[in-house]
Amino acid sequence: MKKKFVYVLFACLAMVNMALGQQNESRLALNPEVPVVGQSLELTYNPKGGPLEGRSDLVGIVYMYNFYHWEMGDVQLKQEGDLWKGTFEMPENCAFIAFKFQSTFTLQPDSTDNNNDNGFMFIPKNSAGDYLPGRYLAWGVFRMPSLGSETGNYFSGNYKEISNEAAMMWTDQETKHYPQYGRHFFGTMKSVLKKMYGDNSRPGIAHLLKVMESQPDLTENEYEEISNTYRIELKNKVKADSIDQVILKLFPHGGLARFNRSFELNRLSEEEYFTAADQFRTDFPIEAWRKNPNPRGFVYNNFYRELATRYYKSGNYKKLEEILPEMDMVMINDVFRKGVEFAIRKTPTPPETYVEIARKFIDQMIAKVGDGSYSQTIAASPRQAEELARQWLNYYICVYAQVAEKCGRYQEVVDVMNLIDEDQRYVSYPAGNEAYIVSLEKLGRDDEAFDAMKGIASAGQMTPTVYDKLRERYAVLKDKPATFEAWIASLKPKHVIEKIKKQLRAEMVDVPFEPFVLESHSGGKVKSASFKKDEIVVIDFWALWCAPCIAALDGMQMAVDLYANDPTVKFYFVITQDEPKKEKIDALWKKNDFRNMEVLYDANPKGKNSRNVVYKSMFPGTSGIPQKAILKNGRIRYRAEGYGGSPSGLMDEISYVIEILKEEGNHAKK
Repeated sequence: MKKKFVYVLFACLAMVNMALGQQNESRLALNPEVPVVGQSLELTYNPKGGPLEGRSDLVGIVYMYNFYHWEMGDVQLKQEGDLWKGTFEMPENCAFIAFKFQSTFTLQPDSTDNNNDNGFMFIPKNSAGDYLPGRYLAWGVFRMPSLGSETGNYFSGNYKEISNEAAMMWTDQETKHYPQYGRHFFGTMKSVLKKMYGDNSRPGIAHLLKVMESQPDLTENEYEEISNTYRIELKNKVKADSIDQVILKLFPHGGLARFNRSFELNRLSEEEYFTAADQFRTDFPIEAWRKNPNPRGFVYNNFYRELATRYYKSGNYKKLEEILPEMDMVMINDVFRKGVEFAIRKTPTPPETYVEIARKFIDQMIAKVGDGSYSQTIAASPRQAEELARQWLNYYICVYAQVAEKCGRYQEVVDVMNLIDEDQRYVSYPAGNEAYIVSLEKLGRDDEAFDAMKGIASAGQMTPTVYDKLRERYAVLKDKPATFEAWIASLKPKHVIEKIKKQLRAEMVDVPFEPFVLESHSGGKVKSASFKKDEIVVIDFWALWCAPCIAALDGMQMAVDLYANDPTVKFYFVITQDEPKKEKIDALWKKNDFRNMEVLYDANPKGKNSRNVVYKSMFPGTSGIPQKAILKNGRIRYRAEGYGGSPSGLMDEISYVIEILKEEGNHAKK
């Protein structure tokens, strides 16, 4: 006999003093006031008095519970005076809806408005005036992100979620009003029980499980939920294994069979693997899964990434080209990063050997930028997922431009770079920017090249080559600022510079450092005690084995050149956590034409050979490099870890901190 999920969560433990209903918020008005499913919903948002007051390009991010499934959406807003208005089409099965507002569809907004963590949350009705299944459950679990309901990015880090008792009460209300749909939120009921009772939740889960097993026409996903419950919550491996056998018999080409087959692939030899992979694609076509997706979709991500990477590494570009159309944007990007990007940035492999397949990757990315695959891996609305995908597309177009330029395909470089909107063209990858400039010049399009150089300078994404080309252009300008540095600064938006400086000021420190004496690569020793009053000392901690450290040296050279004639600023490059092999250091400096960059050797601790004494004294509790420390008057005033990838961006960071420190001295004198 079919059982219903009635009172399976026992009695309501405590009636929480909160009402399930609509909200009349001053910053958000809806028309109609109660959303109606299947109809248009008009939003009017007034940012005055909220965190988005004065912001531009406002948009809405939508969180919905559509028949026991969380989904996200977007609202494009249009400004009308002080108000922002938009329209959202309500889904037919939406039981709960919440809105959050921010500037643009970025995944990392500076500020958002969710009504101060109280939420802009509403319970829709249908055209007959009735509420929909899922309303009680959504109202509870949405406000308890720790349940993992895929809505965790709605609230701020300071949000205090509802109590366990409240979550239990709302879940219990759902089972009382909609017992016939309990199979659709079986997993949520389990989570609430575990949250409430911990290890003592097993009796309740066992009772839920009996009801679940009695449901007619169980789907594969439901069978898997039952199996996982026996295996994980009830620790009954024998029962779980027996259910798995039922699943394999009923669904021979389903998710479990697909998972098992993919696991077996990893045990095969290289030759066996490729044959078996072709059979896997035949037996478990990804298009069939896309029409009816289930939770084991990650199998395809792993499978196609591995297969495509193996084809790339083996040079079987024909087979790689065959499977690219089956892959989504996330898969393609990952393989391009491991293959093409790694090759052009880290290996001497001639780009002529992979430029053709690299272009195939780019063509597939262009076609699939809107496929929504990023929303399957992160909590993102459709527009946010596309925004992220487009950012990666722009970046990899720039990487491809570098590959194509090395192959002399100058017109193709220009054409592919011009696919990127001009306001975004130069913000991704400095080496791609350089390839664009070189290609324009090779094609005799000098005026376009000069305009592009200025755009690159404005974006703060110059390589040393582009920087030097701009210096040459400055030399022949008629009307120009007094210095090249002033001209470069004039190309950058002032509000952007001020924003960066504000952030740097917030990150500055003021702590003492232990005096040191270090051996110089050039001979002699450098003593911190010899640093003069108000002298600014920039120390770059690096190692020969550290690829990001070496990549960052181009930007540090630009900073050294910028202050070459300033006796109040010094630079030292301390090789740390590495043996200072003189011949390798000399070869690196000669290869890259590094100049006026004095190398120091970090000291060994007593009884050890780790060369990290000064590094550890300035950066306790970490071992990551590259690290920068900027010193003044016996104090560490700024510390920074890592490298962002832009040589000129690093130069700007260093120079802005130096300017801030010099301004301190000027204020003190006044």
